[in-house]
Amino acid sequence: MLNETSSTTTEVVDGIALTQVEPDGGATHANPIVFVHGGCHGAWCFAEWQGWFAARGWRNVALDWRSHGPSAPMEQQQWLKRPITAVAEDVEVAVARLAETTDAAPIVVGQSMGGLATLTYAATTGRDLAAIALMAPVLPGRFAPEPVDLAIDMDQPWGPPPLEVARELFWPRVDQEVAKTYYARLQPESPTAVWQATRWTAEVDVAAVRAPSLVVAAGDDVLAPADHVRALGRVLGAYEIYREDAGHCLSLDPVWKEVAEQTEAWLLDVVTGP
Repeated sequence: MLNETSSTTTEVVDGIALTQVEPDGGATHANPIVFVHGGCHGAWCFAEWQGWFAARGWRNVALDWRSHGPSAPMEQQQWLKRPITAVAEDVEVAVARLAETTDAAPIVVGQSMGGLATLTYAATTGRDLAAIALMAPVLPGRFAPEPVDLAIDMDQPWGPPPLEVARELFWPRVDQEVAKTYYARLQPESPTAVWQATRWTAEVDVAAVRAPSLVVAAGDDVLAPADHVRALGRVLGAYEIYREDAGHCLSLDPVWKEVAEQTEAWLLDVVTGP
């Protein structure tokens, strides 16, 4: 639920739906935040975070990838072959839109597959970024754990998986009734993206990332094991948050507010604002 002290609008720019939340009375921090969701989810999974950050003076926007939520659908065969790393193009749409109204460098926060998309964007963009935060990100190949044994038909959209499987993968700490409400909002995913997320085939030039970085690792995470997320963080020179009490989808976990508080505390240390 978006906070009562904020206002929200959704627009579609170059086919990408952008849900923007403006703090009532205006932002008190110069740098806007871009939220990038993970596979099978949409911008909706950041609704609590958007309201929470807006209430603290952070202007923010959550995007829906192409073929997700209200964003424009891709041609089916193109979508089936679309990897996570290509979502960096969608992130650029959101960043470019914000750049029309502010000169302040954005903060990009990505979760799960969105974390890999954020890392890819940070490694390839020519823009200055104020910071990036990678929340239980899908990992580049050099940091790969053992493959996740999910059956994937590369000629068909993947999932969503059955409720109990989705709960184990995404939200192991939420109760059954809450899991059902999240599950009702899931959508199928590109099989190429799912393959990249479970067989760890992405290659990213981590050394090219210039922005201050945060990694958040979760102890109850079968998709992005904490030790491997922390290894990525060490190579990035990132600040690390480890939540032993959290599952993979941190923005929907029961401890989401505590993670948001820890993330903001780090941002206030590294981002220069008015």
